[in-house]
Amino acid sequence: MKQSLFKKILYATDLSETAKKAARYALSLSHEYGAEVTVVNVIPDLVEEMSAGMGYDLASHFSQEKLDSFYTEGLEKSKEAVVKRIHALCREAGSELENCSVEPIVVIKIGHPVEQIVKMATEGGFDLVVLGTHGHSMIDDLLLGSVARGVVKKSPMPVLTVRLKG
Repeated sequence: MKQSLFKKILYATDLSETAKKAARYALSLSHEYGAEVTVVNVIPDLVEEMSAGMGYDLASHFSQEKLDSFYTEGLEKSKEAVVKRIHALCREAGSELENCSVEPIVVIKIGHPVEQIVKMATEGGFDLVVLGTHGHSMIDDLLLGSVARGVVKKSPMPVLTVRLKG
């Protein structure tokens, strides 16, 4: 085992093909350095997204209790599905790495991906952030901006970005 250059690695995923490739890097580094891996998936705040798209603050018309109920009911099932997909993705990536038996911690956040990833990386004392360079499509990247670019710009710790070939 190598000297512990990395003790805690944060792997951020949107479950895209690029994110799957990035998982291999996160798990490989974890194995090589004996580092703990935490996987984070950020789910957009739906009320915030809809409000921005409409130019109207939907949250101001609902009580906090109603909003909490909306999130609790709707996101619990989504979170369960995402956690299962992340564990499957990590098992798949891990099986391709020789002697890799890393069991990641999975965290689901709600909000803006760049803000949530950087906040978690900083507050969690991570040594490295690993993520893919593109989301679900190039149009998303052009219209919404690059999460990877934002994390690289705002992160106080090193960020490893992984890009699909071609």
